[in-house]
Amino acid sequence: MEFRIACTGYAEVELDGSLLGAISEHPRQSMAFTCVDSFPDILEAGVHTLTLKIRCNEPMPIHPINIHLQDRSVGCIAYLQGDGFWLPTDETWKADDGRAEMVCRLGEEPYGELDNAPDWFVAGGYGDIAAERMESLNCLSASGLGAEVRGGSLILTGNGVRPLQLGETDARNERYIFYHLMKQNEWKALRLQQAERDWTDMPQALVEFPSEMNIRFHIENRGSDEVEIVWNGAESLHELHGYDSCITEHTVVKPGSRFVTNPQGMKMVQFIVGAGAEERFHLEIQFEAVGVPMKQVGGLECDNPLMKKIYDVSVHTSAVCHQTGLWDGIKRDRLNWAYDIYMAAKADYVLWDDLSVLRRSIRELGQTPYGYWMNSIPSYTLWWLCGVWDYYLETGDAAFVLELREDIARHLRWVEENTDKETGFFLTHARQEVSFIEWVPMGGEESWYCLNAIYKLMRTQISRLAAHVPELGIEVRGEGPKLPEEVFLEGASALLTPLLGIMSGSVSTEKAEAFLLNCELKDPLTPLSAYWFADCCSRYGFHEKAWEAISLVWGSMLDSGATTFWESTVLTRGEDYHDAQTTYTAYGSYRMSLCHSWSGTPVVWISRYILGIQPLEPGYRTFDFMPNALPGLTECKGAVHTPNGPILVEWKVTEGGMDKSVWHPGRVITG
Repeated sequence: MEFRIACTGYAEVELDGSLLGAISEHPRQSMAFTCVDSFPDILEAGVHTLTLKIRCNEPMPIHPINIHLQDRSVGCIAYLQGDGFWLPTDETWKADDGRAEMVCRLGEEPYGELDNAPDWFVAGGYGDIAAERMESLNCLSASGLGAEVRGGSLILTGNGVRPLQLGETDARNERYIFYHLMKQNEWKALRLQQAERDWTDMPQALVEFPSEMNIRFHIENRGSDEVEIVWNGAESLHELHGYDSCITEHTVVKPGSRFVTNPQGMKMVQFIVGAGAEERFHLEIQFEAVGVPMKQVGGLECDNPLMKKIYDVSVHTSAVCHQTGLWDGIKRDRLNWAYDIYMAAKADYVLWDDLSVLRRSIRELGQTPYGYWMNSIPSYTLWWLCGVWDYYLETGDAAFVLELREDIARHLRWVEENTDKETGFFLTHARQEVSFIEWVPMGGEESWYCLNAIYKLMRTQISRLAAHVPELGIEVRGEGPKLPEEVFLEGASALLTPLLGIMSGSVSTEKAEAFLLNCELKDPLTPLSAYWFADCCSRYGFHEKAWEAISLVWGSMLDSGATTFWESTVLTRGEDYHDAQTTYTAYGSYRMSLCHSWSGTPVVWISRYILGIQPLEPGYRTFDFMPNALPGLTECKGAVHTPNGPILVEWKVTEGGMDKSVWHPGRVITG
């Protein structure tokens, strides 16, 4: 038998009333499973009582940015396993005078991936994450060892030079608001140790994967001596060589043993092998892509190679971010952010047959209590509310919306509490403060008007939701702010500013068309504003202008070798495209994510305006069919996911115009 436990406090382990051992209260104990070595190897048949006595003096830190996790600040997870026996902690356990309560599921924040777990724990607390063996990889370089790729495995053989001897770091001596912050601190400390050593003569190999994925690997020591391995994972070769916080992990694998890593987002990984001088080593490393398997329904075939490539890479970007939640990115931050989810969900609706990951992410952020903004950002609460309407429009799923009834009402009350009753403006006290809208910097008053444009948009969409789902019992009071169009068009610092004016209906049709036709995209720019620009262009029928924007921004990422689309982008960049990335205001360079779910939005634009499918009623009870050809695009076929089955589209440009067809059983089609 083996008993392992992880918890936020001090824990005593008793078996049949006898104390077996105790786990001290330390941040490390919440980051990994600890084996209670004094637990009996064999239990006699019969009834036994296992008791955990826990007290916690220092819970996990809760701040406004992670206030939605407030019910997860203390907890315990443990399991007892043996031959044919499995007993985990769950809600069937007794706790004081009642039953134990689940505070979060395995893999969720703020705890994240726990070390020393059984291999199959990769499935996560929802049980839907799979690890699929990778059959394709490329060894880019090797020195001081033999490196052979065989059937998806990497075989490393050779003689040791010396031990690596990386030490422990202080990163696990404190508690963190998010798991990835602990890992970043740990990687930075280990990377510093690595930089202080000269390993140029050490056996090492560099492996690249076909595309960036959330990857774990099994390291099996087939030799007769103990081996130490250090690995560096990265999204780009530039990051691998230049980032002081590059993924840096290490372990010691005994002869005949196997070590399995926790998954991390990477495009490539470098292995460095440490062993005694002249000690022979033989390692076999197998790689697995980890994530929720997504069944693709939406798709595209067309005669424009660039559009097809952008679509396919967008699909992959979306797919790999479906993990415990709908993450912003698989390297960083591996979190649920409200605006990221709002944007990423748009791709979900047209692509995937299962929205369970999206729903649990929406639920998690909905737990933000009254008096707080989601992720501590006012605009994120507004976007979350907009996202509830999007969800209903795309799915017609009133049952899920009604599950959120209390959350919706609570957040609307807090928004109303921060709205001026006379002017209808939102957050009037913040007019001169900088409100976060997106990465491109803007002044306080500009950001405040943008915030109110989002607020106005939210009011419109929540009013629609209230009309379609009256059981919610919500009412949007007042007329909302009157926003002068000139504040969006004159002297704006960010491209998103006029776009929000257009989207919120604050800019006239004439001036919106003039702006869109005359605008030339340039830095500073983000994939967010580029998508909204394309969408606004197509709303006014400027599809060629929209495609120019998408082909410029997403095409430039492909030109740099992107296999997933990035958190941000800089159009003018040198050879080191990763170092050139920036948020302008917060951080930049190699910390920037090269796999970000909010950048999978081209599939949405293509589905809406090239395949030509848009819902007119919730759940696609009726939908519009208005496909559009472009220069260099003369035929196209594809599918768009709907809750009642895919809509199949095919069209081709002819001398007489366009031959087009659409198929979807039992639906009303217009166009």
